[in-house]
Amino acid sequence: MLSSLYSPYWHRIARLRPALRGHVQVHRHFYRNQPWFLIQDHSSGKFHRFSDDAYAVVALFDGRRTLDDIWSILVRRFDDTVMRQDEIVQLLAKLYRADALVVDGAPDTGELFDRMIKTRNRMRLMRWRSPLSIRIPLFDPQDFLDRTLGIVGPLLSPFGALLWLLTVGSAVVLAGLHWSELTENVIDRVLSAESLLILALTFPIVKLLHEFGHAYITRMLGGEVHEIGVIVLVLMPVPYCEASSASAFSEHWKRALVGAGGMLVELFLASLAMWVWVNAEPGMVRAVAFNVMLIAGVSTLLFNGNPLIRFDGYYILSDLIEIPNLATRSNQYFAYLFQRYLFGMKQTTSPANSTGESLWMFFYAIGSFCYRIFLTVVIVLFLAGQFFIIGVILAIWAFVLMALQPLWKQLMFL
Repeated sequence: MLSSLYSPYWHRIARLRPALRGHVQVHRHFYRNQPWFLIQDHSSGKFHRFSDDAYAVVALFDGRRTLDDIWSILVRRFDDTVMRQDEIVQLLAKLYRADALVVDGAPDTGELFDRMIKTRNRMRLMRWRSPLSIRIPLFDPQDFLDRTLGIVGPLLSPFGALLWLLTVGSAVVLAGLHWSELTENVIDRVLSAESLLILALTFPIVKLLHEFGHAYITRMLGGEVHEIGVIVLVLMPVPYCEASSASAFSEHWKRALVGAGGMLVELFLASLAMWVWVNAEPGMVRAVAFNVMLIAGVSTLLFNGNPLIRFDGYYILSDLIEIPNLATRSNQYFAYLFQRYLFGMKQTTSPANSTGESLWMFFYAIGSFCYRIFLTVVIVLFLAGQFFIIGVILAIWAFVLMALQPLWKQLMFL
């Protein structure tokens, strides 16, 4: 027991005096009734989650105590339940890699600048890695949101919620009454030249309003939004906003509300379009209303509301079941199962903190992987049928990223 408690490398770091950087902020959250601490790095916009035990160590990082002093305090305070020295070393390494830690006084600004440049270059590379989605940031909307929040505010109130329910509920009734007319020869109507042109023109506008739904709710609840841009998704430009500051909200319903903001806006637009479609005469206005219903209604439910892909439904599910980073940790859980039960690596630890989390991660990993494969195949086949060369290029690109790259990583691990 004692041999596993101590680390043979402790003497190399025992005299260091660690402290959290000034741009780091700590938030206390509860996930599945367990306390966790979220460290928010305002310089990079990243969040790092630590257990209650780990934060008991981090809270002692004040820049004055040495690691030996901290270890002595931990031993007196926790006795047999104290973290192992190896775990503290790993904790230090995690904070250092995240640029959240300074050791022995003033930081090495040259090293920090170099690491910031490397992080920025890595993020730029990540934006161009996927063949089906390329991310391009455009501008900072924070000032615009602050100036217009007073105008939009009434829609984000109980009155706005009642108005939304009445509008969407009445539109659902209208859709049921006119269902045969709505669905009659729908494929040919959607793929007509006129409809495709209207679809191309209305799609970015609807999706921009969708993103402002996320942005306004984030700002109303006290978060910040500093990036709006475009994702080129399957050759189609789609607006996005960076609302990750909502991760700092301690109440999980607030985080889920931010995730649902875009879909709430789109369903409201689809309901208004239903009223226009029912009352308008055949012509351009009615055609535009039909396409808005198609974009804001059908696509919202099939894509944004689907938790198996990393759109709004995924983040809502993660917040409601209180398992942050569900997709990443689900993949890590599968890796843990292979390492422990296939290769016999008994020292491997599970990313799941309970039986409930392990079940969610197991089934989510299988479901999301199968759905990604299905969606990629459908998109590639569709594009290959329309633009053969582009379809082939995307197929090769997707095969490399989804099959060859993970296989290569596993071979390197072995």
